[in-house]
Amino acid sequence: MRLSRSSQVVARMLMFGFGAMWGLANIAVLVNWFGFDLKTAAIDSLVSVVCAGFSVLLLETILNRYTPKASKYQYVIGLSFVVAFLCQWVAQQVYIKLSNGNDLYSQFNLQAIPIRLAITFLITFGYGMAYLFFKQMKELQESVSQQTTNEVMMRDAELQKLQLQLQPHFLFNSLNSINALILVNPSKARDMVQQLSDFLRTTLKRADEHWITLDQELVYLQLYLSIEKVRFGHRLDVQIECDEQIKLWLIPPLLIQPLVENAIKFGLYGTTDSVVIRMQTQRIDDSLQIVISNPFDADMQPAEGSGFGLNGLKRRLYLLYARNDLLTTTIEENHFTVQLTLPEKI
Repeated sequence: MRLSRSSQVVARMLMFGFGAMWGLANIAVLVNWFGFDLKTAAIDSLVSVVCAGFSVLLLETILNRYTPKASKYQYVIGLSFVVAFLCQWVAQQVYIKLSNGNDLYSQFNLQAIPIRLAITFLITFGYGMAYLFFKQMKELQESVSQQTTNEVMMRDAELQKLQLQLQPHFLFNSLNSINALILVNPSKARDMVQQLSDFLRTTLKRADEHWITLDQELVYLQLYLSIEKVRFGHRLDVQIECDEQIKLWLIPPLLIQPLVENAIKFGLYGTTDSVVIRMQTQRIDDSLQIVISNPFDADMQPAEGSGFGLNGLKRRLYLLYARNDLLTTTIEENHFTVQLTLPEKI
């Protein structure tokens, strides 16, 4: 894994700056301490800097091609020594040619071999350790990014699953009602088939949308209610109160319809009386509050369904808002009330 281009540029600039300072310091030492002429000192310093630079580049090239997962620091130490030794050996041949009969410089060069090798090794090793550090940082960032991406994908997949996991009994009951109407009222059966088709088409469309307006959700709700009213007739009365000013509020799709379906299921099933289901929507501070209430008789309730219902909606809300307090239920004076609170989408 190579470092990013920006990291490589920074590393090259630091290496160039360090090499320039080291070369100038080497010239000053050779001229002032050892008395060599400026030309000899400059060439010697240039060879030393080039040797160290080539050693660093060779080390980086090898590390780019292969870095072990285990014992990587021992690997860098050994590799740095081998690379520094090879590059210093090549530089030593240049130093020998540079001496050209200068016994003083030849003697100095022989004595400086361990020091030159040590300096080249330290520079190479230091760069290698810095390379490993930045490489590990990059791998960590990529790992965190990949983990975040996976979490988002898993969250979206669960949201889509929950969004599509509507109670199937509504579809089955609608088909049974259509089957019964075919013999007694074919025209009404055809209308119900068309309404069911529109409802299912809208359901599939909503599955690909993350946010819709409250007005769009209410239109979808009316499609659902038009089918239920064919089944229950005058027995079903749904009263919806909604301020026009909040109809553009963005909400997750397919949230209200399951709540109304739940109210119909527990308000109408098991009774032959007319039932009024009320839904009120209002803005409270920075949140949209939706309250749905229906009559409730604990002695005349239908058998439990698939168990999705309110628990599934609570899970969706948690995945969307990271809160567990957005959906609450209360039973008071034979009325079952669901309160849904949706924070404003920023």
